[in-house]
Amino acid sequence: MLPPTTPPKAPPSATVEATPFAPVRSLRLSEQIIAQIAKLVAEGHLRVNDRFPSERVLQEHWQVSRPVLREAFRALEMQGVVESRPGGGRYLRSDRIPDPARLRRSRLQASRAELLQIWDAREAVETKAAELAALNATPAQIEALGRPLRLISTLAPEDWRGLDFNRDFHLVIGQASGNPLIEEMVASLVERVCAMGVRDLLDEQDWTRLQFAHQPIYDAIAARDPARARAAIVQHYDNLRRSVQAEGELPAGE
Repeated sequence: MLPPTTPPKAPPSATVEATPFAPVRSLRLSEQIIAQIAKLVAEGHLRVNDRFPSERVLQEHWQVSRPVLREAFRALEMQGVVESRPGGGRYLRSDRIPDPARLRRSRLQASRAELLQIWDAREAVETKAAELAALNATPAQIEALGRPLRLISTLAPEDWRGLDFNRDFHLVIGQASGNPLIEEMVASLVERVCAMGVRDLLDEQDWTRLQFAHQPIYDAIAARDPARARAAIVQHYDNLRRSVQAEGELPAGE
């Protein structure tokens, strides 16, 4: 953890001008926000004790969602770089901005235990959901399940990055099970992963691999083969867990 710079006991300066803030276009949005803050500091546009513009202004200039913006600031707050005051805005407290990639690895490591628990729960629920989906899925649901796998080969990453195909894929499995209780459990567990912000930490290569990891599950459900669908889900989560154990950090999948 980088030690924060001790601010002088003086009133914070006026809010930094928003004009140096450029739109964020990278696939790993929160990480690029941190990199841009480092650039603003290096160029003298942002100094210790400066107050950041409001979330609304930053959203407009960086052109990102509020959750992505808050994810970046939360990472900096954990390092003592930014201070948030309830009702009083955010202030820069150190000009030593940590490397975004190192921050990402730390955040992924911090999420590892929780994510493994969620994967265990999701495997238990989704194996049954996939079995039932292979038996009960309507033609429209089969179509929806295959949609991300078809689109990924025709769309540029910047076009489909804003769409959470992973989330959509697993939600359709729950819906196609035909069991409203299973559907509710799948949706709840999927949203737990989304709330962790894992999606915004994946780069283009990881995100692409994640979409193709769903192909065996889709193939089994589309073939109306319950046993194969169950085995595909088990294999999917086994691969995720092995990746974590082998690499010590989150794999390209959720």
